[in-house]
Amino acid sequence: MNTPHHQPLDELRARLDAAVPELLAEHRIPGTAIGVTLDGRTLTAGYGVTNVRHPLPVDAHTLFQVGSISKTLLGAVIGRLLERGELELDAPVAPLFAPDAGIDPRITLRHVITHTSGIDAQNMIADAPRILAGGTDDSIQASLRHFIEQPLMFEPGSDFTYSGPGIMVAAATVERATGRRYAELLRELVIEPAGMELTCTTADEAIFHRVAAPHGRDAARAPELLVDRGWQRHWQLPGWDVPGGGVVSNVTDLLHYAAWSASEAAPARLFEPLAGQGVDGHDIGLAWHLSHTGGHPTMSHNGLTIGYASRLVLVPSAGLAYTVLTNSLHGEEIVGEVEKLVLEAAGIEVTPQAARPVPAELAEALQGTYDCGFYGTISVVPGERPGEVAVVAHAARPEEGQYVIELEGADRAVLAGPDTLVTLSPDGTPGSLVGFVREDDGTVSAVRYHGRLDRRTA
Repeated sequence: MNTPHHQPLDELRARLDAAVPELLAEHRIPGTAIGVTLDGRTLTAGYGVTNVRHPLPVDAHTLFQVGSISKTLLGAVIGRLLERGELELDAPVAPLFAPDAGIDPRITLRHVITHTSGIDAQNMIADAPRILAGGTDDSIQASLRHFIEQPLMFEPGSDFTYSGPGIMVAAATVERATGRRYAELLRELVIEPAGMELTCTTADEAIFHRVAAPHGRDAARAPELLVDRGWQRHWQLPGWDVPGGGVVSNVTDLLHYAAWSASEAAPARLFEPLAGQGVDGHDIGLAWHLSHTGGHPTMSHNGLTIGYASRLVLVPSAGLAYTVLTNSLHGEEIVGEVEKLVLEAAGIEVTPQAARPVPAELAEALQGTYDCGFYGTISVVPGERPGEVAVVAHAARPEEGQYVIELEGADRAVLAGPDTLVTLSPDGTPGSLVGFVREDDGTVSAVRYHGRLDRRTA
């Protein structure tokens, strides 16, 4: 017989068992693994299959690419090296490299780990299939020559734009300061101390365990196995992308990592706000995204690679940590639904994002086209309902040897703050925040779509 202390997770499991299979079927997602720790108790569950061609049940030990959750592990490595005095957060990184490396002398470690360096260089995803052809060196150090001399989007420290290549510079700095390979440091300083038994960074390591294969959807929206798609080499991400997205893990290990990250054993500065994200109430620490959930300080990171979508969240003041891993490029469509069930089980009441009509003057100022780099462009246009605007996506056309991630728009968006919109689902449920930059004369010069600073072009 269950004690009252066990009831929240028991009830959560029953609700997940009822809801998740239906969500997988509705959204055509092959499988998902879910892990929750609440008040010292743990729930792990797997649903669906690892691979539509060779199906095995997903379980708590099934390995997934975790995508950009990997960046938080880099943050932990940096945090430990800061404590040891082997790195300085606000020292320029250029002196650690050769004089002709091309790194702007103003850029510091703080800038690259918090996406405030001005480095954009999203071509590293678009051009990766071409760059990697013929067995090209894919080391972290080699990555810099493909982008580092491109112009910065802004003066270092003056703004925020989510930057995978900036993370490559952060990891290259770690290697230069220590004289060691990043993957070795990651295992020594984070993976082993955190008790992440199956977590790894290569296909050679993952092959000995149950692995969820990557999927998308075909023209009929049926789950489709993705082979040799995107910017990775076959399945494994390039070596230069291990710090930013290439960690392979499971929900059991990620809950161990969450517990370690929130404990005194972890580096002390992981969750120290180091920069703003250009949206009110959203800061960034050592790669962790910092916000609030139901009044509780929250540390989180999402992940998205070709065929996988994931999320890891820590809410220490509520005794809560949870993670959701999926083996679909469209997995984020169910992550939010699972998250609602988890927060309800934890007794965390989330106030819907405040939303109000977009004033006509602001709607007019927002209307225009914005450059999203290798993704393409977006246009902000009048919405179908009064007081709303819509975001129309115009995907880039890839050249031969390039890969372009599909850019999605939003049919509905309303005002959530002085310089922030919030997207709405068809039923009016608030979704993601879209910041915008308004100049002194009232004109809008840029929007922040999916965390990237997108400049107005028209």
